[in-house]
Amino acid sequence: MQRIYRMSRYLVPILFFGYAPFANLAFLEEPETRLAPFDMGVLKGTLTLSFDTAYKTAMPHRDASIGLIGAVRYVLAGEGRKGVLVGDRGWLFTAEEARPLPDDLTVTFDQIADVRARLAEAGVTLVMLPVPAKVDVEAAQAGAPALSGAMAGLNAAFVAGLRQRLIPVVDTRAPLVSLATTGDAFFPTDTHWTPEGAGAVAASVAASGLVVTGTAAMVKAPRPPKNLIGDLVSFVTSDRLAPVVGLPAETVIPYLAEPTTAAVIGDIFAADAVGVVLIGTSYSANPDWSFAEALKLSLQADVLNAAAQGQGPVTPMLDYLASDAFRQTPPETVLWEFPLRYLTDPALWTKAMEVASAT
Repeated sequence: MQRIYRMSRYLVPILFFGYAPFANLAFLEEPETRLAPFDMGVLKGTLTLSFDTAYKTAMPHRDASIGLIGAVRYVLAGEGRKGVLVGDRGWLFTAEEARPLPDDLTVTFDQIADVRARLAEAGVTLVMLPVPAKVDVEAAQAGAPALSGAMAGLNAAFVAGLRQRLIPVVDTRAPLVSLATTGDAFFPTDTHWTPEGAGAVAASVAASGLVVTGTAAMVKAPRPPKNLIGDLVSFVTSDRLAPVVGLPAETVIPYLAEPTTAAVIGDIFAADAVGVVLIGTSYSANPDWSFAEALKLSLQADVLNAAAQGQGPVTPMLDYLASDAFRQTPPETVLWEFPLRYLTDPALWTKAMEVASAT
């Protein structure tokens, strides 16, 4: 058995390099995809880029081949493709958290202050919920202390700047860092927080005193468990090969917040009253993380979820401010979930500025 085990360790590289000569025949018809000359950048430099470019465009069985190449690179070099940072023990992090830090957050603070003013005109209170970087919260798994420290510093600067401008903000980093010492605040192979991480943040929102809590008794109603392939796995290999190289599917148990009695329904879901609206990104919009439900449980009140996936934190807010729902039925409070990694995007406020200049 030991002999079989030792042989199996080399099976993937053998299959890859055995398949490569056959696949390279396709390059005869695609001269522009030929590999760059060999140099000392094997697996890390020019040759790695050449492998990616060449095999993506010319190799037969393209999708399976890309997954195989990614698996081999991950096993042999501990690397993924552009877009992912490989941490320790199967942890992956988005490369968005490694972009250069902004030199100045003044524009960001000015834009958020403008949003607060527009909400205040309708009698609505804005409360910011910054989502700290995964590489910061899960620093023990990242193996990049300088980067983790830099993102922690960005979080501190963001929170301090908001408070200096008297913009209400909840310290969401502390409960997540505390949770990470005993469990997972974020999924190892996904960008997002776990339901436990979302629940810890929701509890900190209720404990902050910045949002008025209700009196509606609700209970957690678990949904069926789900197995999910982390959104960062695609930057390493295929879904099928991921478990083979130590990147298994994530298991998540979503849940709903349900009132304990039928009599409560009329109190917390009244059509003519909106207490709290949640605006944000996929951290809030994706029901698998159960963040809106966690807020309902912690606040003992209904929460209207107006977050959106794949649009960043700014567009959903601008869309809400322009909506009939906001104009006709403004809430008491708007919670703005705002991932810190978006602060490193130079184009973050482009749309906001375009809207401001047009009005």
